[in-house]
Amino acid sequence: MVEYCALIIDDDVWMQRILSKTLQSYGFRKTLLASDGYEGVSLAIEHLPDIIVLDILMPDLSGHQTLKLLRSIKITKNIPVLMVSALSDAENLGKAIKTGVNGFISKPFTRTTVFEKLVNIFGQERMERISAGLPIEKPYQEEDLEIPTLSKQTTSYDDTPEPTETEIPPGVTPERISKSYKEEDEQKSIEAIKKLLLKTKKSSE
Repeated sequence: MVEYCALIIDDDVWMQRILSKTLQSYGFRKTLLASDGYEGVSLAIEHLPDIIVLDILMPDLSGHQTLKLLRSIKITKNIPVLMVSALSDAENLGKAIKTGVNGFISKPFTRTTVFEKLVNIFGQERMERISAGLPIEKPYQEEDLEIPTLSKQTTSYDDTPEPTETEIPPGVTPERISKSYKEEDEQKSIEAIKKLLLKTKKSSE
């Protein structure tokens, strides 16, 4: 039996528990919990979860910044990310879509809503196999994952500059991460990125 893994990045412990139980009930029997973006990216690099559930409002790194980091790292850039937030306005949805989110859930939500979003991302057949602990095709290809589209009311967002608040902190730019990652020595690269994240987190406290 395949043990599918979900990573939950949320600073709300109660929300972590709710999401963890919900995802476990749908086949993601192993759940990893992170209370901030630095820890979340570090866990994603180490464990390569099958899906990441990400909150927007968090200390240090926002969900948008965390998502941007995940998409800038080769080994995590194609992991499906489901964003969960009380901020469901067009601006935040637009930021998430531009950065590469695969699904968006507004709080409060139900278990059914979570399942529907999982089906949108993986497809009905894959979700049935995940629930049964059966193998599915991996790694995920971008063309296999459903990317949300903006509504007609928000299509103009694509023509606007990316807000400065989504910029990644100076210590963890995509360029520095790229330099830390070398295909010929993947394990050393992963450790280098984790050290960079932890060092930046400490300096921001």
